[in-house]
Amino acid sequence: MNVVVAGTFDVLHPGHLHLFEEAAKLGDVYVIIARDCNVNGKKIVFTEEERLKMVHSLKPVKKAILGDKNDFFKPIEEISPGFIFLGPDQDEEWVRSEIKKRGLSIEVKKLPERLPYSSSEIRNRIAHQS
Repeated sequence: MNVVVAGTFDVLHPGHLHLFEEAAKLGDVYVIIARDCNVNGKKIVFTEEERLKMVHSLKPVKKAILGDKNDFFKPIEEISPGFIFLGPDQDEEWVRSEIKKRGLSIEVKKLPERLPYSSSEIRNRIAHQS
């Protein structure tokens, strides 16, 4: 069974690894990396190609791909997963409504809690150390 996880994954941290490990309990993990042009309002540290390479190298990840620039769900439809596995801060309601609107049969699972890490928090820590 294929499991999709999607996100920016800029500044990889133990919380991301935990997300991928939990997703891997459901099946083969396919990670969709947000495109640079779709990362709205966030300053990114690593390019989409760098993030793709880093995420793909992680043991729980079967395959990492770049997302579609115009349609978030296009790669999901191509992968045809049994599950979409969300992080605790991701919008479950929007994902469920998009699945329904497109007539897809995908179960949504969500990590109930996040480890005490976020890319934003890490950037803030670094900024305050200078």
